[in-house]
Amino acid sequence: MLHFNFDHIPMSPEHYVVGFGTTLIVAPHADDESLGCGGVISLLRKYGQIVYIVLLSDGTLSHPNSKEYPAAKLRDLREQELINAAGILGVSEENIFFCRYPDRNVPTKNDEAFEEAVENISTKLDLLQPQTIFVPWRRDPHPDHKAAFQILNAATTPGIKIYEYPIWLQELGELADNPTSNESMPFCLDISTVLVQKQEAIAQYRSQITDLISDDPEGFRLANEMLSQFNVPYETFFISK
Repeated sequence: MLHFNFDHIPMSPEHYVVGFGTTLIVAPHADDESLGCGGVISLLRKYGQIVYIVLLSDGTLSHPNSKEYPAAKLRDLREQELINAAGILGVSEENIFFCRYPDRNVPTKNDEAFEEAVENISTKLDLLQPQTIFVPWRRDPHPDHKAAFQILNAATTPGIKIYEYPIWLQELGELADNPTSNESMPFCLDISTVLVQKQEAIAQYRSQITDLISDDPEGFRLANEMLSQFNVPYETFFISK
């Protein structure tokens, strides 16, 4: 388990959030946006900034053996949970885009489908014109999270500010996954004024945090210890040097 010390990082939300401008949140799975960026999303909306969310995967491998929730039904459930969570954070359904790449198989730079995925994201960037993008940390220990960064990195146009957010780094990361001082610096944002909204958004993911889907004993569930990492009055991001 990795630990970081961000005590020396300034934490003034209004100053930073207003500067973010129109913002795109790239989420590999429905819940990553709320876990990693729920606070910043809520702050952005609080200060009148436009926020878009792009969901990359279909999320259908969280409970692959469920008979009650076969793949299409599970996909629809998880997408609706995202819509509900985003609504609590202040983002309307019309600002959410679903790519529906196969869960755990979001295209990486070694896949044939990678260039098409890059073109897809590039088209959205041209359409939405974000000034800031939040994407998972480049070595966050999940294949879809790494793929998300690779796609965004290949598609990004100059001038867009990129903030990388960790999800599994502290829980599953190894030393080599940790950001180095040469490649990025940590940034810690005070979200204390919107922590309640963030927790309410996370609570919408009943398929991931409760026994809503009870007929797949090997189904995925976010552990309480994992969830506790995101019930803190700040969010951590990495900024490339």
